[in-house]
Amino acid sequence: MNTRRAALPILLIALAACGDDRAAPQPIVPTSIAASGGTGQTAQTGSPLPTPLTVLVTDATDTPVPDVVVAWAVVDGGGGVPATSLTNSAGLASATFTLGPVVGQQRAQAQVSGLTGSPVVFTATATQEPGGTDLSVVSGGNNVPERFSSDLWVHGNYAYSGTWGFREDEGNTLKVWSLGAAGSPTLVESIIVPEIGTVSDVQVSDDGQLLVLSGEAGTNGGIYLYSLSNPAAPSFLSSALVGEAGVHTVTLSTIDGRLYAFASRNPGFPEEEATDPALLIYDVTDPEAPTLVATEVFPERDYGIHDTFVRDGIAFAFVWDNPGLVIYDVGNGIRGGSPSAPVEISRLITATNGVCCGPSVHNGWWFHNPVTSERRYLFIGQEGAATIGSNSSGDIHVVDVSDLAQPHEVAFFHLNGAGTHNFWMDEERQILYAAYYNGGVVALDVSGTLSGNLSGRLLSQVKPGGTGNTFTWGVQLANGYLYAIDMLSGLWQLTTE
Repeated sequence: MNTRRAALPILLIALAACGDDRAAPQPIVPTSIAASGGTGQTAQTGSPLPTPLTVLVTDATDTPVPDVVVAWAVVDGGGGVPATSLTNSAGLASATFTLGPVVGQQRAQAQVSGLTGSPVVFTATATQEPGGTDLSVVSGGNNVPERFSSDLWVHGNYAYSGTWGFREDEGNTLKVWSLGAAGSPTLVESIIVPEIGTVSDVQVSDDGQLLVLSGEAGTNGGIYLYSLSNPAAPSFLSSALVGEAGVHTVTLSTIDGRLYAFASRNPGFPEEEATDPALLIYDVTDPEAPTLVATEVFPERDYGIHDTFVRDGIAFAFVWDNPGLVIYDVGNGIRGGSPSAPVEISRLITATNGVCCGPSVHNGWWFHNPVTSERRYLFIGQEGAATIGSNSSGDIHVVDVSDLAQPHEVAFFHLNGAGTHNFWMDEERQILYAAYYNGGVVALDVSGTLSGNLSGRLLSQVKPGGTGNTFTWGVQLANGYLYAIDMLSGLWQLTTE
């Protein structure tokens, strides 16, 4: 018998039998559902959340399950969601949640019967749409014809403004304004600061007893402190000088019961560490004897540090293109820092957005939202190329700093034909007011979750001096009005209603 031929049919039969034993593919059985995106958002009543609610459906091995029907429903608040959506190949199903008319928390849910985790409940916060915001001029203006105006600070019934560069006269003057019963500004005093060419920043302490200004463009650059025991006539107390490099801005902040001045020193010459741009921190608790307690140098010399914003023991330094935004613990406790020993937390270079000539990280405001209790957003001004009285450029960049160690940019606002400078916030109403040089003053709705292009959030705009006579440096809310300081046309009183 030919055993080789006999074995062949047996082998074929065996293979066939093996083929019959193979199991058909089993369907994937969903077992769990969980939130994947869209949690914890904020938006105005009646508007859709910026990010869809998303759930993930998986089987017992955590493999995504497609083609599962997810049922959506509103739990409370009176909003709306689609009735159902289908999971895609990644096991994800999404729905747009449009908030109802109720201010506060609103909830929607996703449900697949029988699955672990079902229903998945999403909570969002609905805020009231900002009331009518219509910027318009009340009084003031065309009141500093001999000098370019710079920064502004209002406290009580007085305002204080700086002067910049050279117009008919040098910008070495602090202007003092009385605000009348109706808030209208009247110039009452002009104080010359010797051997400088620009008073570039002004601030008054919270108790109204001390004024500090920064001086640059002269041999006596530095910070200057004045008593406001008579707010109409500031009296000189002391100075901390850095020489010709000068100080561009200065910020006051009380930390652990002591008053500090955070000064932005410009780059000087010759190029060495002693003249590098730097954050200088002075203890000015005794304003007659300011004491330098810390120096943070930026050897990159990329224009230098332009401004600071200090709140809750966190200092934000705005250092142009490189290193951009630098965040320090100066008394908050998260990194053990203090004013005398700042500890760096993180850095970020914001986007250029096609603006000449780089990120140009200029100034900022850390928004503490009283409606949502979030401290999520840092607004950063980008000061691009400009010509006084003619044109300017630069956007507002929105950075998520909910994790101070991992800041990341999430949104921006662009105004065609103009660039931003300093700004102020009405945090209660969730409105940012920004000086926009030749664009005047804008009001921007910053309520809710911010993402992408914020051009649709522009509430109002005004050019206080009119076209050709507007180049607005800064703004401040005070006494129920918005005050604007304009390089060309001086101090203005605006209404926001």
